Amino acid sequence: MEIPNVMKIVLGVILIAFVGVGFYFVQWKTPMEERKAAEESIVQINNEMTQVQRELDSIESLRTQLNNAEAELQAVIQQELTPESEKEFVASYLADVEKMVEHERSRMADPDFTLMTIAPEGNAKSGDSPASLASYPVKTFNMTLKGRYATVIDFLRQLGALKLKRLVTVNKISLNGQYDKDSYSKSPVLSVTIPLSVYLRKDGSK
Repeated sequence: MEIPNVMKIVLGVILIAFVGVGFYFVQWKTPMEERKAAEESIVQINNEMTQVQRELDSIESLRTQLNNAEAELQAVIQQELTPESEKEFVASYLADVEKMVEHERSRMADPDFTLMTIAPEGNAKSGDSPASLASYPVKTFNMTLKGRYATVIDFLRQLGALKLKRLVTVNKISLNGQYDKDSYSKSPVLSVTIPLSVYLRKDGSK
């Protein structure tokens, strides 16, 4: 049976459509999807590179801040700290601490504030000091105080403010408290043990 011309045309159009669809999927769709995936991958990589660059810039900024802080610390040590020889240092420091405790007792109106013990323990190891202070002579002390919490905190602030013209680092603090049963509003009396590292100026250690 002969197929009518109209049917031949319809079948030809359908065949052309299938061929076109097949050509699209084989020749165009897959490469287009691959190209799109590659472009998205490039965008993601660029974003990651931008983030990495920002982090690198942040690290460089932090390094600059650290260098500036170390330079400021060196300036404080050389300009603010009292020059002295190592032989004179221990006796001088003990006397200054006792005077500072007396001053704090009067200023804070805390009759309980007392320097119980302060014992020099010799030279600290260079590896125990921060890198920026490794070249400075350092002496260690073990100090025990007794007094109200507010007074102890203020005393430590005074040390940190270089009131004794010496740079001091507190390695750790051990506290034991006693509360006043007659007045809970008062600051508790503390027994405080403080290991200290005290630094001398280099030009004063000769």
